[in-house]
Amino acid sequence: MSSWQGRYAGSRSSNWQDWCSFILGVWLFISPWVLQFGSAPAASPAGAPGAPPPGGLAAGNAAWNAWVLGVIIALVAIAAIREVLPWEEWVNFVLGIWLFIAPWVLSFSGLAKASWDHWIVGILVFLLSLSSLSMARTMRVSTRADMAAHAGDRPTSPPREPPA
Repeated sequence: MSSWQGRYAGSRSSNWQDWCSFILGVWLFISPWVLQFGSAPAASPAGAPGAPPPGGLAAGNAAWNAWVLGVIIALVAIAAIREVLPWEEWVNFVLGIWLFIAPWVLSFSGLAKASWDHWIVGILVFLLSLSSLSMARTMRVSTRADMAAHAGDRPTSPPREPPA
């Protein structure tokens, strides 16, 4: 059994990082509506419906980034809750970095609500995946140390029978 498969003995509910990542993914998905930086049409100054969203293209970039990454983070977290594999933690690690830099790369750093949402969620997803990766590494190192410590306990050859 690899250290990833045996990362947590017993109940899978002890894998709190993946549950937190799932909640953050759901939050990220709904945040454009809750924080009102989504691409919902607003009334133009003349009162005509269908004007571009407040913030224009930047708000659209922020909203779409939140929707797409929210779904991906939530799905990766569900996969990790079901069965822990190294790629899941690494995907969230990279997505956390992307979320943090996205306001500058996608040019919506001028939208305070969208930027702070991405920065906070990005840092949290990054730290949760880092924590999970660190726990798996610690588990792998301690498993190797335990195996080395007990190597002398195992007989290396079959026991000898006394001479007759």
